[in-house]
Parts: sequence; structure tokens; C-alpha cells
Amino acid sequence: MRYRLADVLAILGVTLLFAAFAGVTQATDPDWKAVEQAPGNSGQLQAGDVFRVGMPRTDLSVTVKGVPVKAGFALGSYAALAADLK
Repeated sequence: MRYRLADVLAILGVTLLFAAFAGVTQATDPDWKAVEQAPGNSGQLQAGDVFRVGMPRTDLSVTVKGVPVKAGFALGSYAALAADLK
């Protein structure tokens, strides 16, 4: 499976941000805008104070029984981050 350099860098950036947040206890609400800037995609705050950033695949061309599947519809990955995992 081949990955685009931009996808790899986005995943690496989110992973590094997660590692940075892992050792820090936040007294205030985390700044999720900084997390959104790493992959360049917007995210959503989910139940349990988990922040989810989706990363759709744009390098795939998939067809199922003659019907093209858009990458944003069913193909992709995401990073789910939490500021504090007590």
C-alpha cells in the first residue's frame, strides 16, 4: 500500500501532538485549534471529551460493482485524542 507524503506527515504531526499532550496536565480546556492545524483538517469534540480529526484518503480510486466510492464517504482514517486519560 502506498501512502502520500502529505498523509504520512499529517499522521506523524497528530501523533507528535498527542505525545506532547500525554505528559501535560491541562488546567484549562485544551487548544484543539492547534491539533487541527497539524493535518490541516477540522475536527469535532466527541462524547467523553475526545477530539476526533478525520483524514479522508484522496489518493484512492475505488469502484464497487461499477459504482465509484468517494474517499470521504467510506475510506479514510482518523485520530482520536483526549487531553486527560485518568
